[in-house]
Amino acid sequence: MQITDSELRTQAYQLLGQLLLRADPARMEQWAGLGLTMTQVRVLYTLQMEDGLAAGELAERLNVLPSTVTRIVDRLVRNKLVARVVDETDRRLVRHCLTKKGASVFRELQSMGRERLTRVFERLDDGQVKRVVEALRDLNEAVEAVASEEQG
Repeated sequence: MQITDSELRTQAYQLLGQLLLRADPARMEQWAGLGLTMTQVRVLYTLQMEDGLAAGELAERLNVLPSTVTRIVDRLVRNKLVARVVDETDRRLVRHCLTKKGASVFRELQSMGRERLTRVFERLDDGQVKRVVEALRDLNEAVEAVASEEQG
């Protein structure tokens, strides 16, 4: 029996949902224990990758409005995870940077997630891991393309 494109996509949605819920439950619990929302974790991740972004740049990376970024970052600043720093070359520009505490929290979140995923990947042979990496690259490229289209 041939599987239809619609059935295949339904399986993909279900499997991705299962994966996100089950692959790393400890990380979700840790976020909640730290009082962090998914969006706040995305900010920490983004600043870990590109520290020193201005609000507009951060909003663009997260695909949200700059006013939304301000509200999200306000709480991270209050919790001393992110600092707002005035740009030395353009005093009108405020950059967002991880604090030492923010970088430490990020590393802790990342470490905890890697422990579990390492155990998961150890159950796969090299060929399977390679297929996972290729599929994740394809999925990431598709997500980036959709995000780019949505931004206009």
